[in-house]
Amino acid sequence: MSLLPPVVVVSGTGTEVGKTVVTAAVAALARARGDRVTVVKPAQTGEPPGGAGDLETVRRLSGVSSVRELARFPDPLSPEAAARAAGLPPLDLAAAAVEIKQLQAGADLVLVEGAGGLLVRYDPAGGTIADLAAMLDAPVLVVVAAGLGTLNHTALTL
Repeated sequence: MSLLPPVVVVSGTGTEVGKTVVTAAVAALARARGDRVTVVKPAQTGEPPGGAGDLETVRRLSGVSSVRELARFPDPLSPEAAARAAGLPPLDLAAAAVEIKQLQAGADLVLVEGAGGLLVRYDPAGGTIADLAAMLDAPVLVVVAAGLGTLNHTALTL
């Protein structure tokens, strides 16, 4: 049985800070302990349909095979802007929360990896991964880049 909460949202101070690798590391550790782990990517951006995406990296690094992508948009933009650019509906955060809660039934731990930073827009109303975490009553693991400016970026995110 996992010592972690049933759902953990992985976000960061921005894009390319290592969220996918941290998600894979947490998934691998939980899996090695015997936990049933599911990893969810609510919105993958910057990848065409059929491309590998972040979940393939998580699968390769962690050995976790239970992964679920809820939406994919080809342009490397915020989920809201990428959906608009592709002429597709944006991710429905409330529906995503329901689906993630349903996935809890088959897992000891559900990791939810956000796109970009904590306050990146997912829909025209301004919904963010922080809002999804609140809907799930889930803690947020914040990933930060090591480098100049990280203290400021981290403080702003927190």
